[in-house]
Amino acid sequence: MNLNARKQLAQQVRLLRTDRGWSQEVLAELSGLNRSYIGAVERAEHNIGLDNIERIARALEIPITRLLDSQTGSAPRCTGHMREQPLPPTVGNVVVHRRVFLELLRQCGQTHRELVLVYLERCGVNVCD
Repeated sequence: MNLNARKQLAQQVRLLRTDRGWSQEVLAELSGLNRSYIGAVERAEHNIGLDNIERIARALEIPITRLLDSQTGSAPRCTGHMREQPLPPTVGNVVVHRRVFLELLRQCGQTHRELVLVYLERCGVNVCD
């Protein structure tokens, strides 16, 4: 199948997102982009800029080249080894008391369950359905 780059990118973003069990909202939150923009990218409606491709790749924790590779299969789920490149180093450390952290996590889990699951997976917790 001969696809142009925009359609190829759209298919890869959707495939990688859905294979992880993420909604468009989760990918939008992790990439810092708008959910409706992610939807338009997945429908190949936007000629997406390189900076935004990089943001999506970082959110998915994959090299940018993987988004344009039509030969790539689906992404692994629940393997504990989803990362293909290390996460960028954090800037600054914030110390939060354990009880405060757990309460914040509980509250966030009530409204943004998928984001909490992604956070836990990125912390090395193998979360499977």
